[in-house]
Amino acid sequence: MNNILEVKDLHTSFFTHVGEVKAVRGVSFNVAPGEAIGIVGESGSGKSVTSLSIMNLLAFPGKIVKGSIIFDGRELVNLPEKQMQQIRGNEISMIFQDPMTSLNPVYTIGDQIMEPLVRHKKLSRHEAKKKAVELLSMVGIPSPEKRVDQYPHEFSGGMRQRAMIAMALSCRPKLLIADEPTTALDVTIQAQILELMKDLKEQFKTAIILITHDLGVVAEVCSRIVVMYGGIIVEEGETRDIFYNPKHPYTWGLLKSIPNIEPGSRERLVPIEGHPPDLLKPPAGCPFCARCDYAMQICAEQQPPYTGVSSKHKAACWLLHPNAPRVERGI
Repeated sequence: MNNILEVKDLHTSFFTHVGEVKAVRGVSFNVAPGEAIGIVGESGSGKSVTSLSIMNLLAFPGKIVKGSIIFDGRELVNLPEKQMQQIRGNEISMIFQDPMTSLNPVYTIGDQIMEPLVRHKKLSRHEAKKKAVELLSMVGIPSPEKRVDQYPHEFSGGMRQRAMIAMALSCRPKLLIADEPTTALDVTIQAQILELMKDLKEQFKTAIILITHDLGVVAEVCSRIVVMYGGIIVEEGETRDIFYNPKHPYTWGLLKSIPNIEPGSRERLVPIEGHPPDLLKPPAGCPFCARCDYAMQICAEQQPPYTGVSSKHKAACWLLHPNAPRVERGI
């Protein structure tokens, strides 16, 4: 099956007054049509910058330094803005973390859903409004005929996020990027949004990239997980591989931070000590080295290559290399 998206050796930096912040450093992954993948990692790992690079929405001073982003056979890097505007909201849509700051407070929900339909699908305003009502109903908004004429402040947080999903899906995109879509929502609404995303993926065969710091969220939706840290991918594999056979110490740390809700469980959450690396001066070796309990001398000196655990599972860790010198760093 051909991939709908192929990201190859992506490098994205922010050229600030204090120097170049290398936010994404050589990221490569792909997404097949109808597939849902999760990109996980803590804040500052490069997840959102990767998604903004795909959408070509990097604000100054951000810039794609090198690499390739091929969507549906077309190269998006350096694509003229006019052509990119025909893709955004039409073939690739994005759901942002905070719907209150993503929705325009002076336009009705209906107007904002109608805009891509009028722009990309050339519908009349009457046809677009009818479609907007259908979309609001599809994402579970009660009384959509009334709600379509209301403003964002008249919606609850969960309803605003559903409206954002309706807007993102209005043109039946081939790829949906959801950047922390449930972070600002309570647990009940989170579950509803995730169930909605699964239903929409199955119904429309839309490929999904779900970006989050929560491994529990991606387990609900995604068949494959990409783990990012320090601007690089440290591990990638099918969801069951990441949960039941993780190979990178950072992935181990993420899994230990998931609460155990089994009755009678007394397991304590284990935090990952330390801080993420300074990407103004990225480390020469593994970016997780300074926080890793298993770090060796080579970890500080050389970035580990990817080692294939299986055909669909790989990790960048010297512990997987039998010939790596087992000399502890003494940290």
